[in-house]
Amino acid sequence: MRRALVIGAVGLTLAGCTTGQTMSDTTAGDVVRPSPFADCAGLTTPASEAPTPPGDVLLDRLPDLELSCLNGGEIVRLTQLRGPAVLNLWGSWCGPCRDELPAVQAYADRAAGRVHVLGIDTGDRQSTAEDLGRELGFRFPSLFDPNKELLGELAVARLGAPGLPTTVLIDADGGVRGVHQTAALDEAGLDRFVRDELGVTVP
Repeated sequence: MRRALVIGAVGLTLAGCTTGQTMSDTTAGDVVRPSPFADCAGLTTPASEAPTPPGDVLLDRLPDLELSCLNGGEIVRLTQLRGPAVLNLWGSWCGPCRDELPAVQAYADRAAGRVHVLGIDTGDRQSTAEDLGRELGFRFPSLFDPNKELLGELAVARLGAPGLPTTVLIDADGGVRGVHQTAALDEAGLDRFVRDELGVTVP
């Protein structure tokens, strides 16, 4: 069986982040501002374009974790996510993530209605994540994973090392079809990754 695990492949910039840092949530006295991120509605419904992916299924389902949406705290169960979808694991502490996030947002803008794009803010502080979203102008929906649970579960499943950035592709049934790690994807690289593993081409 061909494995669609991609390590440091197309469209690279810098090496990945492997810091063990985990930050606490907002501190008392912080100014509360509206979240820059979109809500997480619709992510459990398959996107409108769902061809049969050419690659192999690496996992039948994502790990059974429940994470809150950065916009409003809605709880999303990862096993209920449906694609085609791009899950981008990022953190404000990760330099290569800062290079990658604008490309992910540009792809999300083009892929709207065809491919879900979902961020997983990893090992972070919510207020810092929101500040980064405002700074870089990215707004695709993101879940909050302060304890790096998903990253750890992917490592346990032998689908990569516990480092960022990490991009996971899932199909319309919620199966994992590809994992890219250790270097930032540019927009063209993300296009190729989705096309090769999910069979979806976005104009």
